[in-house]
Amino acid sequence: MDSFIPSEDLSGVEQLKRSAVIATQTVARLRCQLENEPDEFTRSRLLKLLLYEAEKSRLTYQQLDRIDGHMAELRELTYRQVELIEKGKLKGHLVERAANLLALLNDLMASYQRLRRKINPLAE
Repeated sequence: MDSFIPSEDLSGVEQLKRSAVIATQTVARLRCQLENEPDEFTRSRLLKLLLYEAEKSRLTYQQLDRIDGHMAELRELTYRQVELIEKGKLKGHLVERAANLLALLNDLMASYQRLRRKINPLAE
């Protein structure tokens, strides 16, 4: 797992939302213009602009994929931590530290889920 830790400061997400709304409106406008434009040169320029705007929204999908990857790794760690706690209890060991780590993993997962929910409407 790399060092990405979601932050509660989501002002960047708000900027991303604004950019995505603008990009969506621009893509719709460019598609309409492209469909109705008879001039070949203008159509080629519109197509280039359309591809550029589509690339912007692809970055949002990449962010979601990255977050999903972090969440999958975190699920595995959480599952292993639960197993360690259960085994420790069966052997009569103190599991307070392991339980604290499990709580931390759960908090981190909740943060990732909140971040994903903030970004997700952009990808739909």
